[in-house]
Amino acid sequence: MSCAINKDSIKKRILEKHRLEAVMSMPDELFYPIGIITCIMVFRAGVSHNENIESWFGYWKDDGFVKTKHNGRVDKNLKWNEIKKSWLDMFRNKKEIVEFCVKQKVDWEDEWCAEAYMKTDYSAIKEVDFINEMKKYIIFNTINEK
Repeated sequence: MSCAINKDSIKKRILEKHRLEAVMSMPDELFYPIGIITCIMVFRAGVSHNENIESWFGYWKDDGFVKTKHNGRVDKNLKWNEIKKSWLDMFRNKKEIVEFCVKQKVDWEDEWCAEAYMKTDYSAIKEVDFINEMKKYIIFNTINEK
């Protein structure tokens, strides 16, 4: 993921010869217990990137797998096949679905991750949630005053 979000001359060199078609942000604990944040980048090889053509970004953080004590991540609730089918449909059809995928024009200086372009749905946030978060923030600042 660090390659996707940094302004790096490597990204510039890649785009000179290859078009960024898609980037999928993967579950945070995909390689549990190793703590590494991953994404998949899809390029059209041999075709230079055109910043006027939208790239597709998927936010694929929930693959249905759960952590277990001795077996790592497993499809305990048998959700993976349906999730995989949904992800492939989103990708193949370059869909835009709030909270899951978005299209965006980017170049080498931009972030190549869905999180940078996703619209946030604030409709699920209740006033009580906001108040509770503000209380936590005030307590944190009070405890950490210097």
